[in-house]
Amino acid sequence: MPIARLLLIPLLLFPALAGAAGAREQLERFASDVAALTADFNQTVRDSEGEVIDESSGRLALARPNRFRWDLLEPEAQHIVADGDHVWVHDVELEQVTVRPQAVDEQSSPLSVLLDPAGLEQQYRVEERAEVEGVAWLRLQPLAEDADFDHVDLGFREGALARMVMDDALGQRTEIVYSNWKRNPELPVGTFQFTPPPGADVVGDLIPAARVQPLGD
Repeated sequence: MPIARLLLIPLLLFPALAGAAGAREQLERFASDVAALTADFNQTVRDSEGEVIDESSGRLALARPNRFRWDLLEPEAQHIVADGDHVWVHDVELEQVTVRPQAVDEQSSPLSVLLDPAGLEQQYRVEERAEVEGVAWLRLQPLAEDADFDHVDLGFREGALARMVMDDALGQRTEIVYSNWKRNPELPVGTFQFTPPPGADVVGDLIPAARVQPLGD
């Protein structure tokens, strides 16, 4: 599954930024002292001609080290859970679960910089871009030649990630609009654990030594 499938905010939780802070500065403030994040999202995927080929919405959770949960709720339920060792993908309608080791390259997804932007230049060519309609943009171009996307633009407003626009090498564009971000929330026990439901087809193998290098402490 493309990284794009895999990817806020009460003002009380985020101090207002004075003046027109740049996107990199807003990212650094947003990520400061963060161990976990949650948000709602709306995602639109367009083909190379600009035609909408998929629309969905849901909720996500991120936590150090290298754990995430991506719950598509509309129009069809799908759950993606990375527990640090494996990635589980549960298609509710098909009653199918796929599981695979959590690859190192999945740690380099654009959302990972929200938890640990310190190594940004080690993974991306970083370019601060112009502010448009109150949104400050930061462009990330992966240094790895085999990356799943050509570049991703992160748009920050009032100290939080508001939008993400990702273009792949074939011209497909994924745009995600984020809202209701919460920093360091109390996550329910088992948020990043997954057990296949009874009766579901399970495709893939569990590898005991699949743990990957943590994103942070």
